[in-house]
Amino acid sequence: MKRLFRNARWWRDGEPFTLSVVGGRVSRWPLSEAQADEVVDCHGSWLMPAFVDCHCHILPAGLDMKRPDLSNCNTREEVLRVVQDAAAEGEGWLLAVQYDQTRFNDGLHLTAHELDAVTAGRPTILRHSSGHAAVANSAALREAGVGANTPDPPGGTIVRGERGVPLGALLEGAMELVYRVVPPPTRQESVDAIHAVAKSMRSMGITCATDMATGSRGLSEEFEAYRRASESGCAVRLRTFILWGRIFGKRGEPDFHLEQTPMLRNLGVKLFADGAIGAGTAAMTEEYATGGVGMLIYEPDDLRERVRVAHEAGHVVAIHSIGDRCTDVVLDAIEETGDAARHRVEHVMLLRDDQVERIRRLGARVTLQPEFLLTFGHAYFRQLGEQRASMLKRARSLADAGITIGLSSDRPIVPGDPWDGIRSAVSRPPGFHPSEAITVEEAIDGYTVCAAGVNDETELGSLSAGEWADFQLYERDPKGLDAQPVVTFLAGEAP
Repeated sequence: MKRLFRNARWWRDGEPFTLSVVGGRVSRWPLSEAQADEVVDCHGSWLMPAFVDCHCHILPAGLDMKRPDLSNCNTREEVLRVVQDAAAEGEGWLLAVQYDQTRFNDGLHLTAHELDAVTAGRPTILRHSSGHAAVANSAALREAGVGANTPDPPGGTIVRGERGVPLGALLEGAMELVYRVVPPPTRQESVDAIHAVAKSMRSMGITCATDMATGSRGLSEEFEAYRRASESGCAVRLRTFILWGRIFGKRGEPDFHLEQTPMLRNLGVKLFADGAIGAGTAAMTEEYATGGVGMLIYEPDDLRERVRVAHEAGHVVAIHSIGDRCTDVVLDAIEETGDAARHRVEHVMLLRDDQVERIRRLGARVTLQPEFLLTFGHAYFRQLGEQRASMLKRARSLADAGITIGLSSDRPIVPGDPWDGIRSAVSRPPGFHPSEAITVEEAIDGYTVCAAGVNDETELGSLSAGEWADFQLYERDPKGLDAQPVVTFLAGEAP
């Protein structure tokens, strides 16, 4: 199919723009109207490449769309009221999302006892907004066999009271103790969830999304859901990073093979090296304002070994690192591979000047999620204090150092509209130092061509000749930061 999109305006300068598409790709030679099978009049719309969300969680985001959302709850009482209403509507496991104790006046987690009073015996888990903590009620803890004699798992903490009795809060790896006994979704439920969130993403201008923890529900089963979705009209291209343990761990599938297609590709292996600021588990050099220094998921030698194993097996390794103490350890690990530029460091929320320079020297790629500043500012200021929190997400410093930055969402941690992230990167929310802001053009590049680059995508992001014709149309200049896409094309096709 040959399509000619005429009468558009290029997003950077507003100049007249015509796009020739042949077989879903940007043609190397302009089409005339006579040569085109279809001529599309863009009526003066602004045309720009589609967004690439290079760090999110696709299947979890789709499943969360049907779960109780606590993001608007600012007090313990409000959380308990929403949970009580949800508990009264069904039976079996109750899984709520976007719980955030830092919104409470006392900043303390809910307890299993408090949840017991409103959940009518239903096993219940509230997942923290950061994704790095949860609170379970007594029924959930019983189902999981978690009690006073249960040891803390590696890389996790069971918050306890007198005589070691679990209070309900589970940090990092301890969450898996209860989530592993939750009945998994059926394959069709997973496929439906992928389609639902992909449709939402497409409406926001996204045509490529990268799941950053694939295999948490079983590698083969999850990939089968992604494969079926990709072959049944999925609204976005699907990319994955497989959890390290699902390939190399005791229950791993080292011989797992995925046939790569334009709609579904695996990009590498994922490791989590620390936690999150809101949960108080990101590994910091200096103590939190609320106490403690967070935690490393792995001891430095263990992390280096895991990175070495994946590197020598030929994988790109993407490592979650939020605290500055953790980033030191992560940079040590990827430097030891001898090819740090092959790997990715995810989030790098709190960076020192020497770390920015070291990332530049190593050539490592990084991802940032500017929308975090908009959504979680209250938590960051509470946990770190105003001065330290104000310098989170140092996009300007990284850009000035010549480091490739892929901007992304981490959805479902945040709603995931790229324009919220772009606005946060360009006009940092109140309290965050404006010296780390970047320009509108840099932010849009961060969600398009740079995000594609971080993903090792050679056929997306800029609408260069030969690339897939993934693009968006806007009624007015998108650089005004107040427009939403009218339509988003994937391979030259509208939804």
